[in-house]
Amino acid sequence: MSLNPSRFLIITHLTESIRWTRGILTALITTLILCGLGCDTGQGDDSQIAAEIPQQTLHGFSTSHSEAGVVKWVLVGSEATFLNKAIAVKEPIVEIFEDGESKITLTGIRGEIIKHSNDIHLFDQVVGESKDGRILTDELHWRNQAGKLYAPNQSKILRGDSTVTGGELEASPSLEKLTMKNTRFRINPKDEEINE
Repeated sequence: MSLNPSRFLIITHLTESIRWTRGILTALITTLILCGLGCDTGQGDDSQIAAEIPQQTLHGFSTSHSEAGVVKWVLVGSEATFLNKAIAVKEPIVEIFEDGESKITLTGIRGEIIKHSNDIHLFDQVVGESKDGRILTDELHWRNQAGKLYAPNQSKILRGDSTVTGGELEASPSLEKLTMKNTRFRINPKDEEINE
């Protein structure tokens, strides 16, 4: 029997093809195993996942917070979703009290109550109404322990025909006392006393 050179060539190419395919598969499997062992997919931290899974959702929600029998705030929302560390609220309306007296009413598209601190965060088209003025912003926090309002972004305060715009607002609930950074203002003399 004589050797057929073309048959020998086909067998050699087939053997090389099998070796090449085996090499690619080995590299692919090794890469997948190493990625599975070394990549952080976030699945190892069950506390982060538990924080995002809703525990309960209520339609038509209201709650309040009191200290030493004195009401600090009342919140009403169209819907509340209880999470691990917070309560997410749709269309919140918040009334803030000082010494038992209502000082400001806040509204927003969405909000959240931070369970451990009783702080309230409002987001998207936030409006605050007090007897001393109005506040307009996209994010506003009620810092319960300090008894202060805080807006980390741009805010606008309206008092009559006067306007003050600035960032990093910190204010009392009545908006009587406030501080802002990078302020711009337009003051109408009839709205402010000379000594202010």
